[in-house]
Amino acid sequence: MILSMKGFLGFLLIGVAMAAETPAWIPMPREVAMKEGRFTLPKDCGVQLERPSDGTRLIGMLRESGLAPTASATNAAIQVKRAAVRNPTGFPGAYQMEVSPDRIVITTNDDLGAIHATETLRQALDAEGSLPCGKIEDWPAFPVRGFMLDTGRNFQSVALLKEQIEVMARYKLNVFHFHFTDNPGWRLESKVHPKVNDPASMSRLPGKLYTQQDFRELVKFCRERGITLVPEMDMPGHSEAFRKALGITSMNAPETRRILKDLLTEMTSLATPEEMPFIHLGTDEVRGAAEKVDATFLPEMAAHVRSLGREVIGWHKGIEDPADKKRIAQLWARASPLKENPFIDSRSTYLNHMDAFDAVSCQFFQQSCRQPQGDARARGGILCSWPDIRIENERDQLKQNPIYPGIVTFGESLWRGVPVDDKEAYWGNLPAPDTKEFERFREFEGRLLAHKQRFFADKEFPYVKQTDQRWKIIGPFPNGGDVMKEFPVEKLLEASYSVDGRTFEWMNRDIAGATVHLKHFFGFGGLVKENEGTCYALTQVWSPKEQDMPAWIGFPATSRSDRRGGPTAAQGEWHQTKPWIRVNGNLVAPPVWKNPGVPIASNEIPFTDEDYFFRPPSTIHLKQGWNEILLKIPHRKSDWKWMFTFAPVGDTTGLRYSSSLVPQP
Repeated sequence: MILSMKGFLGFLLIGVAMAAETPAWIPMPREVAMKEGRFTLPKDCGVQLERPSDGTRLIGMLRESGLAPTASATNAAIQVKRAAVRNPTGFPGAYQMEVSPDRIVITTNDDLGAIHATETLRQALDAEGSLPCGKIEDWPAFPVRGFMLDTGRNFQSVALLKEQIEVMARYKLNVFHFHFTDNPGWRLESKVHPKVNDPASMSRLPGKLYTQQDFRELVKFCRERGITLVPEMDMPGHSEAFRKALGITSMNAPETRRILKDLLTEMTSLATPEEMPFIHLGTDEVRGAAEKVDATFLPEMAAHVRSLGREVIGWHKGIEDPADKKRIAQLWARASPLKENPFIDSRSTYLNHMDAFDAVSCQFFQQSCRQPQGDARARGGILCSWPDIRIENERDQLKQNPIYPGIVTFGESLWRGVPVDDKEAYWGNLPAPDTKEFERFREFEGRLLAHKQRFFADKEFPYVKQTDQRWKIIGPFPNGGDVMKEFPVEKLLEASYSVDGRTFEWMNRDIAGATVHLKHFFGFGGLVKENEGTCYALTQVWSPKEQDMPAWIGFPATSRSDRRGGPTAAQGEWHQTKPWIRVNGNLVAPPVWKNPGVPIASNEIPFTDEDYFFRPPSTIHLKQGWNEILLKIPHRKSDWKWMFTFAPVGDTTGLRYSSSLVPQP
């Protein structure tokens, strides 16, 4: 069964400012007109199809929902037909769905539309196979809506890849970017050059690779879900395992080029151009003499890929061929699009740098390609996960990175597009509580939490409600690089303070959210301009009773790709910048760390409990009534992130928040 009736009612009613029985869809369809009444699918519901392929995903979903669908030419409960549908962008995957009291009619003009309609239907059905009546017209804002996994550094089983691909499909993502080669291992089986898979060449998980049959199966699994697999064979950088396996001293050598072309040819033999139309050549971060190539390398590799009937993708910034205007540039970091080339946007999408809260707000507000919808050049975006640090257990990548909340949110933003009035500042901190942008996020958060409850109860989904929280911020007080320096805020809460002849006041607006960036590590959305100092954050929490409350408490998070922001905290500290949190004047003890004081250059030591969302919550004691929560957040010029997180995660029923220095009873 899909869900209990109680849970489904929450799923229906969770959305704010929506019709009374509008399901909490993600992505929310573009045009929704709800009507009175409901339709309940019979147990043996008939399905009428113009094309059998349009029913594969649909029939599977109905069976998963506890129904027994049958093919039916007449009086079918569900009809799927081919015809023109409304599609202003013209990108594949548009559909129309009409639900009346006696049937469901799905209309599409391509295979993808039937798959996408199935996911919309899945989310609307309750435990009895019932859904509200209405009409939906839906289409994508961008043709590329993807997710990238790096399994070259940390191998993941085919089963775990399929789990994530299935989640992608349910949120209408359509590109799986498969990064299976990197310095720790070349993880696609080769029968032409089998030495490339020598376990001795792999610095992690030696011998772990994807067989050619695995690869074929992944391509097929993706296609059945409307997803295109894009393999990345990274060159000439990120090639340590490749070079070690084959004894290569120069990626530029003619023999090396021949081997690479052999491997590209072999890989493309595993899927037709229709099944796998793109090949990603990497091309970024070329470092060291062995990886250096001349200006003929990339044109030669690109020409070979095109001779195999495929389009070429490469990272930008990376090595370039200025004459190649057809290569699709995948943007990362702060790179701007090339003048003429088509491009895919992966800027500020690296989940390994983000915490559980800003991953959601950033992907919700960030406008892919910096425009509301795609076109011939602006293809869309790909969300990325780069777990450079060794992972102990394969599910730790899901536990230690907000992958599922990120995928769900990215699905909303790339399918619907982000309005032009959104600002870069919202990528780091939530909008002010009294704005339409904040209300738009609050409505989405309600749907996100409904999906967490309904579809991710047994999966890693590190997110809780944050839109009720309110903060007052003061600072930064100049600390001269001394993170232990104390300021008068610690002794008494007042409206203003005089320090070294300067007057400091609390910021004149409320800050909303559980994670707050005082200065964002990517340069957007911070609250202060200074590069050094000590800030304080205050919130008041009203509790209906005296209780011990689990809470996520975190200070500057470490990147899971390179430990940037380290070393990790020493025992007895929250962070190496010496922050603290007090509840009603009492310090909250930091965790007892499993790996204290780990330096930045420690890529082979796995993460265990460094960030709040993948360790047990702390416990705070709340009295009945108002509770004062005060945080100290120092920062030095040499530090990376300047941020904090606080969020109760237990039974929060009855909790209220205020940013007042002296809250009202």
